[in-house]
Amino acid sequence: MKNTFLTQPKFWLTLILGVFSVLFMITAIGNHYYFRTYALDYATYNFAFYDYSHLRISHCPLYEIWGDHRGTFFQDHFSLTIFYFVPFYWMLNWLTGSYTLLILQTLLILISGFVVFKFVSTKTANDWLGLFALLLYFLLQGRYSAFTGDVNIGVISPCFIPFFLHFVEKKKFIKATIVFILAIFSRENMSLWFIFISIVQLFWYKNDQRVFRYCLAYLACSFVFFLLLFLVFIPMVEIPEKKYTLFTFSALGNTPLQALSFILTNPIKTIKLLFVNHLSDHAYDGVKLEFYLIYLVSGGFLLLVRPVYVLWLIPAIAFKMFNDSPIRWSVEWYYSLDIVTLVSISAALIIAEIKKTAQFKTGLCLFIVFLTMGVTIEKSNSRNREMAWWGTVKECVWKPAFFNSPYNIKKFNQALKLIPEKSSLSASETLLPHLSQRDSIYYFPNIGEAKYLAFLTDKKDNYLASEEEYKNTISKYLNDPLWEPVVNDYPLIILKKK
Repeated sequence: MKNTFLTQPKFWLTLILGVFSVLFMITAIGNHYYFRTYALDYATYNFAFYDYSHLRISHCPLYEIWGDHRGTFFQDHFSLTIFYFVPFYWMLNWLTGSYTLLILQTLLILISGFVVFKFVSTKTANDWLGLFALLLYFLLQGRYSAFTGDVNIGVISPCFIPFFLHFVEKKKFIKATIVFILAIFSRENMSLWFIFISIVQLFWYKNDQRVFRYCLAYLACSFVFFLLLFLVFIPMVEIPEKKYTLFTFSALGNTPLQALSFILTNPIKTIKLLFVNHLSDHAYDGVKLEFYLIYLVSGGFLLLVRPVYVLWLIPAIAFKMFNDSPIRWSVEWYYSLDIVTLVSISAALIIAEIKKTAQFKTGLCLFIVFLTMGVTIEKSNSRNREMAWWGTVKECVWKPAFFNSPYNIKKFNQALKLIPEKSSLSASETLLPHLSQRDSIYYFPNIGEAKYLAFLTDKKDNYLASEEEYKNTISKYLNDPLWEPVVNDYPLIILKKK
């Protein structure tokens, strides 16, 4: 074939990164612009971002809806991830405001995709396999369902893995160690995940004693940190009013030690839990199977050729399937991004190891890419999912519905600017993420000590409140002489306390 720009990996790398940069940025920014980001999680993240940037760890009033009157974001998620972004608050927030975290998260996804390309290209000495891994990383269904959850440490933390793998492969151990530290402090399950990642690396580098020793050290440090996390660090930040609630694996036990004991003494039951609905509600019977089918079709079937790559999927699969919440078993939200990261890398490395012709490998890569694209498009229709009630409008920037809104966006933004930046505020579900970078926020109809109220009257804009409570609260404050209207432009109402 004639040597043209079309045969150059750099051209395709630039094209892929360019296309997906536009696609992901429009999706992330567009959802917020069209008031499709939500109080839980994005308002809590924006509140924590603002709070940490002002050198505070304040209690988050949004948690009062669960009765957690003194809980902080840090107590809810033992994670330093938002702290990493604090410098960008002062660099960017004056310009990008409540969009800052969305932009930073999207940039990190794009950069980590580039590092996936670099790592696979280096390890296989094949830029085309690097491009294949990059495409899978950007095309797998979990990448798009993650947009439903706005910003989350579950989206950010897997982005550290490609950096770590690449720096170890390049023998840049200072950089690898820095990334390792950032990663294990980014999310509670990362230290467990690194144990299994290090085991896979021990297989890779068994003939390179220097790298092997470093990987052994990372494995040991991961194990020690995991024990310290649940035995020391998390109990250290707990208070009577706010206990750690994210260990939700009652099928195994109430603590990590009980879970480990169950796994060791009941191996058959443990394996069964990975595949069957362990709740009493039969509506979720097909949720786990759907996940496995999607990722097997999208390149995961290659793991059957090299089972060693199943090892580093074990903690990610276990955290999904043993959980008490069916949405975590599913292909919804950001609960598959760990698998997205590892399947895309594993598939490329396995193809590199297959002793077949270059033409066969090229055909296999194209086959998997088109299969993956087809599955992702098929599952972009909520009717084709087991949990069809979640909806997919936030994921599908290629559909006209993404750019439609029932509201006058320009009017909304002008109206919300009338609320002073320093004033305490109670706002409803879709308004609060735009207003949450302040000292005191509440989730309407919880009023707290708010001086301003902002809510929508055309719908119940709080999925946790009852219809009656929501409407009664609106009626109460509209008729309260202590509150005066700032904006009364259906469906948006803003009230100010006299």
